Amino acid sequence: AYSHALDFERILALADFDVISKYGIDKSVKPVVIMIVDEGPDENPRYQKTIHVAVHHFLKHNLDAIFIATNSPGRSAFNRVERRMAPLSRELAGVILPHEHYGSHLDAQRKTTDFILEKQNFEYAGKALAEIWSNVIIDSCPTVAEYIDPDNSEMSIDRLLSKDEIWFALHVQTSQYFTQVVKCQDMKCCSPARSS
Repeated sequence: AYSHALDFERILALADFDVISKYGIDKSVKPVVIMIVDEGPDENPRYQKTIHVAVHHFLKHNLDAIFIATNSPGRSAFNRVERRMAPLSRELAGVILPHEHYGSHLDAQRKTTDFILEKQNFEYAGKALAEIWSNVIIDSCPTVAEYIDPDNSEMSIDRLLSKDEIWFALHVQTSQYFTQVVKCQDMKCCSPARSS
């Protein structure tokens, strides 16, 4: 959940996504965010970390609502995220990523002996992969891929904005496949809605 939190903030920082994520002269984040996610343990809408991250985005960007949904098990054929991965996978057919660009970090038993060199090789391979994927066009839209250093790949928990349980009870609704965080009508609690 914390890596996805950082991904969302990164998407908002990239000009390539302004047309779908922002509006107005001040380029505010659009007031309603809808995320369709895989049902993995790091992003499932009913998990507490995912809910805390949703509350953080809701508060930070003054959203009217944020909705996070997933398909039920066995319905991955209808998962839009998985369907969009096919063009990315196709680009990797026959590609051998350079895993020893700066030299071998493995011994004869294929165990890591040099962790610094391993990280350097991993970064080089990650950048090569990002370059391949950044050249892919999906439904007339560019793909934006970049290498993220694993040591800086998650949002720090202490950076998450949060509220108490009373606020949570008034604004957050969860179910097995869906979570929503929505503004209430109390002007002392929430600012006026930006959407109609």
